[in-house]
Parts: sequence; C-alpha cells; structure tokens
Amino acid sequence: MPEHNHDARLFRMEGTLTELVTVGLLPEGLRMHNSFEGTIVAGEPAGALVRGVDAFVIRPDGIGVVDAREVVTSSAGTLYADVLGHAHPPNGMPMPPLEVFLDPAFSWPDVRFRIECAAIYRTSSPGLGELGRTVVVHHGWVNMATRELVIEGYRASALISAPTPARAGVG
Repeated sequence: MPEHNHDARLFRMEGTLTELVTVGLLPEGLRMHNSFEGTIVAGEPAGALVRGVDAFVIRPDGIGVVDAREVVTSSAGTLYADVLGHAHPPNGMPMPPLEVFLDPAFSWPDVRFRIECAAIYRTSSPGLGELGRTVVVHHGWVNMATRELVIEGYRASALISAPTPARAGVG
C-alpha cells in the first residue's frame, strides 16, 4: 500500500469478512458474494459500524474486481456507498487456475491482497455531508484466510501530486 499523509486520511476501518460464498465460474471469472463488517477506528465518523456486500469476481489473470455496496451507521447519521476497484495478489504470487477455487478442499493462503478502490458516498445527514461531496480512495488489504479487512479512506484530491506548471501559450 502506498504511503500517504495521514493528515489527509479521512478514516481507518478495521473489520472482517463475515461470509464468503462462491457462486461459481462465469465467463468473466469466479463470482463470489462476500459480506463484511467493521468499525471506523480512526477519523470520521469515529466508532461507526460499516456493513456491506461485495459481488466479487476473480478474473483469470488473478486480479479481484471489487463491486461493493456498504452502509455506514453512526450517531451522526447514515451513509451509503458504492465501492468499485481491485484487489491485487502479492507481487510474484502465482494465482492458480480459477477451477481450483471450486474444490471443496481449497483453502486461501494466509497473505494480504492489496485493495485499491474508489467510493462514492451518499447521505442526507448534515453531519456527514463532507463524505457525501467527496470521492474517497480506499487503500488497504484483505486476508481471505484470516478474513481480516483494513481500509483507509483518503480524499481523492489529497492524493493528487502538485499541479504541473502551465505550458507557455496554453491556458
């Protein structure tokens, strides 16, 4: 996971995958239906409960496609988010053919898969309005064997490098 300025971080969520359901092998890859739950342990909304479902696909190249919906519940109100992105196996880790995941004897390796996603939050709660106006980049990891899930949310604009000076005559 890239290093970021922790002052730009909006939150840190620590959680678990509560259920992993393999749907089957489809043309786009191995489809799963995974649910998760966690708590915002740093940032806002502090102490909030995060629950969601990910219609996850493992592509033939080993990259996981995240297509999650989540609800964040706190004393300040409730947020809904669409989360889209990717989960990457550790560098150099060979991924098995997708059929291997269908074997009842298959067990996930105890490794962290890097997560990179974008989230769009929606809310009508005035106290959570900033998240409702901000594209949030999720960086973190998931360990499918231990079911641990850690996500740090950053304002997308905070990750953009310094602007490039305008070229002469352009502008």
